[in-house]
Amino acid sequence: MEKHNGKRETEIIETTVGDLIEAITSIALESGKSEEEGYELARLTLEGILRRYTKEIHLEAIN
Repeated sequence: MEKHNGKRETEIIETTVGDLIEAITSIALESGKSEEEGYELARLTLEGILRRYTKEIHLEAIN
């Protein structure tokens, strides 16, 4: 992603939450050294996405 005037340029991908979780978990399980580490990677990734989304929604509500 590139930044323009301090804002990120984003691409919107239409998917379901279930499909997103499945894709992230699959990639994380392949990347982790163990199954436990894979699930931890998936959890951290999903947590980061949700925190970022929640922050963006909150900022939009303020403006």
